[in-house]
Amino acid sequence: MRTIAIPQLYCGASGQKGAYNRQEVGLARAFAALGCRAVVLYPDTDARKGENIVFEDLEPNVRVYYVPARAAGVSAFYRTWEPLLKEKVDAVHVMGDNALGVPGLYRFCKEHGIFFYSQLGAVKSTSQREFVRRTMDLLCKRNLNIYRKTPAYAKTPAVARQLESLRVPCAGVMPVGLDTAVIPASFGTKAEVRDYLGLEQTAKYLVFVGRLDDYKRPLDIVPVLAALPDEWRAVIIGTGALDTTLHDALKARRLSGKCICIPRLPNTEVQAYYHACDVFVNFNETEIFGMSLLEAMYAGCPPVARHAPGPDLIIEDGISGRFADTPAEFAAAILESAADPERGCAAQKRINEHFLWSNSAETALAMLEEREVPCHGQ
Repeated sequence: MRTIAIPQLYCGASGQKGAYNRQEVGLARAFAALGCRAVVLYPDTDARKGENIVFEDLEPNVRVYYVPARAAGVSAFYRTWEPLLKEKVDAVHVMGDNALGVPGLYRFCKEHGIFFYSQLGAVKSTSQREFVRRTMDLLCKRNLNIYRKTPAYAKTPAVARQLESLRVPCAGVMPVGLDTAVIPASFGTKAEVRDYLGLEQTAKYLVFVGRLDDYKRPLDIVPVLAALPDEWRAVIIGTGALDTTLHDALKARRLSGKCICIPRLPNTEVQAYYHACDVFVNFNETEIFGMSLLEAMYAGCPPVARHAPGPDLIIEDGISGRFADTPAEFAAAILESAADPERGCAAQKRINEHFLWSNSAETALAMLEEREVPCHGQ
């Protein structure tokens, strides 16, 4: 049985116990479903070197380790790679992007005969501070040298083009997937979900889920809602620096009574809103991928989004969603999507066929077989 490790090389909340939709765990489940063992490594920056390494078995053939590490900004530097040897790992699946810990992991894998390959969502710094961006891009030239001599997959066609421009041969596009194991299986009919959530049965609803920060452009929902017919309402789930500004803008346009603003919700409740609403909106023109976009479409809530790397890959314009830019274009696309009963079904089909973690796992395993990567077994 082949064993694949998926180490997280960033420090943050995404890998902590109890965190929702951990990408590494979703991919691990997909590998296990295809007959492999999967080992996930998360950095524990509170643990000291020499402390016992904590692990948990989430399900058969899916084990998660929390390994002592130190942090340098958002990059994690593991104090030991012992679990890779203990678990007799055959290959590491690295979603390291421009993380500073990539070279150390690569050297360890090379020394111990562990196959190294990557699934990349960004290879250049996205910091708004020029000094930080330039410094990170300079440091991450080491990563590019590694990606040039190991299989490197891109999460989107935009990243594939960027890799090629940096003289990194791209092995193909391997999108991020949705982990359906963390999504409740059934919510009932739309009417039942609306009744549970206290939403009007006869109204139309658009839903926005994300940080209320500049890059997500949440203020754009105000002119869009104003351009829609009177029966339309908006649900905004998220919080951020623009909280007050958004409320003031809604009040100025006399739209406060047509908008439900929810700072935080358990993720099962967020899923319920996807099922209850008519259209999902995404205004971020730099969206790298968009997990909330995947979740909304999986629930059958058709999206209207701005062109960006993630939406451009996920949405089939006019089939599983629509693209728009100005408030008038958004309003027209929202009305069109809500009036088409097939749009939500097509959105759901799009995710089920192309954007589950099983797709990524199948691509990776086919590559490992083609390259005849040894399997140590257990």
